[in-house]
Amino acid sequence: MSQDKPSQAKLFSDLQTSVTTQLAALAAADDSSLTAARASLSDALNALLLLVASADVPEAERRALDASLSAEAAALKGALFKALKDCALHRAFLGLPLLMEETRRLLTAAPAKGVATYLEVELCASIDACKDPRALVCVQEVLRHMAGDGKLKKELGGFELPGPSKKSCRTATNRAAKAFTAMEEERRKQAIAADGPIKVTIEMPDADFRREDEARYESAVDGVDALFDQAMAIKNKQ
Repeated sequence: MSQDKPSQAKLFSDLQTSVTTQLAALAAADDSSLTAARASLSDALNALLLLVASADVPEAERRALDASLSAEAAALKGALFKALKDCALHRAFLGLPLLMEETRRLLTAAPAKGVATYLEVELCASIDACKDPRALVCVQEVLRHMAGDGKLKKELGGFELPGPSKKSCRTATNRAAKAFTAMEEERRKQAIAADGPIKVTIEMPDADFRREDEARYESAVDGVDALFDQAMAIKNKQ
């Protein structure tokens, strides 16, 4: 997976085993242990998704994980919704498209008030604290998928997000877009102040399977470039 392939491969396996173990514990939990079992499952899933989001997971292993997690999506529902609160985990959803789609379908039946809390309150707080521009771009992509943007009704398979939940997606998407723009504009200002080249790069794991990250990120940067050029043109005319 990376330069420390054996240890990271073992960690990947151990985290998968942990999710499986916590799923079994949740299924066996009674009323007195249900809350704790749900919390443990959420922690286990978050740790696994964080590894997928940050490491170079081989495609075959990623696809196998995607298939196994998506098959358990109903049991993972609470943990998946909680994972949406964290910017750092959204890249994992993009790398696990089957799981992302199952999460979207589950979200369509979730109470709008709960969706608003997860996305408009807790995810937005994560966005405000985020220092990783790539994560902010991934948040936008995931939430556009959740909202069904660019999809015909027949392409949504009968699962369409209600209006209030779409509004929550838009609110968090716009927050992430503004945070990304502000972050990139600050980098440009610093470069100008230092009389250095305005060069924005994204750190990518070697041989990462999601090459579309580069195109996704560059597209977002191009949008900031256009805004920045407009601002500079106005300033120069003054």
